[in-house]
Amino acid sequence: MKARQIAIARKSVYALGPTDEVRLIERGVDGLWGGWQGTGESAKTIVHGGQVIARIGIDDRVSALQVTPRLPWLTWDIQGTELAVAHLPGGAPVLIVVDGDHLAWHAWKPTPSSPWSDWQPLDGPITSVAADLIPGGGLAVFGIRDGAVYHRWQNRPQSAWKGWSSLDGPPGGTRTLNVTTITHGGLVVLALGGDHALSHRWQDKPFGTWHDWESLGGAVKSFAVAKSSTGGLAVFAIGTDDGVQYRYQSKPFGEWSRWIDLHGKAKSIAAQISYADGLEVFTVGMHDDVYHKWCDRLDSPWTEWTLLDHEASPLRLAIDRPV
Repeated sequence: MKARQIAIARKSVYALGPTDEVRLIERGVDGLWGGWQGTGESAKTIVHGGQVIARIGIDDRVSALQVTPRLPWLTWDIQGTELAVAHLPGGAPVLIVVDGDHLAWHAWKPTPSSPWSDWQPLDGPITSVAADLIPGGGLAVFGIRDGAVYHRWQNRPQSAWKGWSSLDGPPGGTRTLNVTTITHGGLVVLALGGDHALSHRWQDKPFGTWHDWESLGGAVKSFAVAKSSTGGLAVFAIGTDDGVQYRYQSKPFGEWSRWIDLHGKAKSIAAQISYADGLEVFTVGMHDDVYHKWCDRLDSPWTEWTLLDHEASPLRLAIDRPV
């Protein structure tokens, strides 16, 4: 399977092929990934929110597919250039779209089985949109404006939004960003600066004061962030030399490890908690193949890089083999 973008979740990975086709691979009950499946759909970009997959279509219109409860693709008239997905308490999805004028919009479901709301404005201008749920609170949406990180948030789910507020930016301005939560804490925003180093700001508690930007170093082109089963953060990066590396915390707010080489080169990267208690990282390699590797625990060795479509167990291959 050749891909130019991947979007991951614990049980499935979606990929965009070279001609914009959307394909799917699913994890079996044995923890192994099966074979790639066609979906009959195409897109410019995709995001994966676990039970919801969303895309910007070839015509720039936004669509969403809900896995549980299973619903067909729903396509809106709204057009976008960037897309993010988050969830309300209870798992109801929220989509955030940035349009061609760099203005943000959002739509949501009050419950997973409810109809989608109308699209509501979040204004802007922003780029590189990201969002997450504040622990014990509402949603927070982040974006970049004039090199600085801006965010706006809700005190409670579906309550009124606060105005856009600046968090400044790392040295040289912000190129891209990501956001997640800290176990027993608030939010953390990670940003790739103009100097190609990663930096982060965080809150010790929800709605708490933001710490100043602190550098994680590196010479980075792109990155992904995941939380481990022990509650610490792990940052995976593609360096300016295309090499894959990571550093991590063994517990929330813990000390960061040094940068550790994962011995591979890649064009893009994604990461999450592994099927066991460790971490799993996915890449689109230099020849557009999709690979992954994982560790069972933070202190255990990593596997070798494995093609994602070469993992099916002998039993599954026997079942799936055409006759």
